[in-house]
Amino acid sequence: MRKGLARYGVRALFAGVGLLTLAGCSLFGLWAGDPAVSLPDSRSWVVLPMRAFVSRENIRVDGLQLCTKMRCGYDAAIERFTVTGPDALAIERSLAEPQRLAALLAKPDAKAKIPPPKVSVDSFGSGDWKGIQLAMTGGKKAHHINAYAVGQRKTGETSFIVVIAGEPRIARKLIDEATQ
Repeated sequence: MRKGLARYGVRALFAGVGLLTLAGCSLFGLWAGDPAVSLPDSRSWVVLPMRAFVSRENIRVDGLQLCTKMRCGYDAAIERFTVTGPDALAIERSLAEPQRLAALLAKPDAKAKIPPPKVSVDSFGSGDWKGIQLAMTGGKKAHHINAYAVGQRKTGETSFIVVIAGEPRIARKLIDEATQ
């Protein structure tokens, strides 16, 4: 009887700590999400609260939005984040070397039983935003994604936008809208 009661008490304690943590996040604005960018059909997009999950002081999630085929007619995600210091320079360097990035993404995993993905990475720019355009196909069902990752340097920081979509025309439309 006592073991059951003790187990119940421990579960209640962990549940209480979890609820207090979530409440603390909402009090300090960490759990609330903001839109990554302003989109014309923004009511269909779900804003996700990613700030609560990033613990690095030099990375700030400005917003993350997701839209599913059921709500928008396509699957897509868009994120905007800001990075300062050496991490910003490292990301900028990665985006400036598309062939090296393609080789890293296509590198086979010795433990995996599925073949490595087919990857295509090209340089991309839109106004002051510079980065890459990526297409990748792989996995058991040969899923295909299209993505853009671009950065724009400002004084002391770099803002990045990442767009991922199943269809190339949707990914292009979203990155064009996000970088205007």
